[in-house]
Amino acid sequence: MDICITSGSRGGTGKTTFSIIMAHVLKYIYQKNIIIINLSKIPYRIKTDIDIETDMVDGDIKIYDFPAFHLGDRDLLSLYLSCRNIVFVADEDPHTLESAGTFLKLARGRKLGILINMIIGRPKLKYMILYSKYSKIYLIPFDEQLRIYRANGIDPIKLRSVGVAKMVKAAVDIARRLNS
Repeated sequence: MDICITSGSRGGTGKTTFSIIMAHVLKYIYQKNIIIINLSKIPYRIKTDIDIETDMVDGDIKIYDFPAFHLGDRDLLSLYLSCRNIVFVADEDPHTLESAGTFLKLARGRKLGILINMIIGRPKLKYMILYSKYSKIYLIPFDEQLRIYRANGIDPIKLRSVGVAKMVKAAVDIARRLNS
């Protein structure tokens, strides 16, 4: 089983944070070794009990954490097109929406969900409607604790924050959808 977590050509959306949280949820549910494949090859510098690799390895369940990439990047695009299960992490802005539309139309795999980062207050209805055309949406509120966890090397699952709680809830729902 594999899950690809991407935001298309947009960086800084929280893909890595969600990848780690999703890995923890799947590890708890399946009691198997979960491997995150860090496709950016930039070290996470996070203390966690989840296996994080920068090379392709075999494993029961793999989560591919895509860096921001463009359609001209043939290697990443080829891997993306072969994904069987896709989670898209998006911001509320026109650039990300355009990127999401392009990447989600190209996707051949199941679109398990779209996480929308709510930067300020309530989400804009316009983005909720447009993103919901592609998959189920999950609203994740911006949280100061999420912003600083990487700088301190803390596993995001250990943070007490609303953002993490919403991501865990989304990961559990996505895990249920994997089996349906």
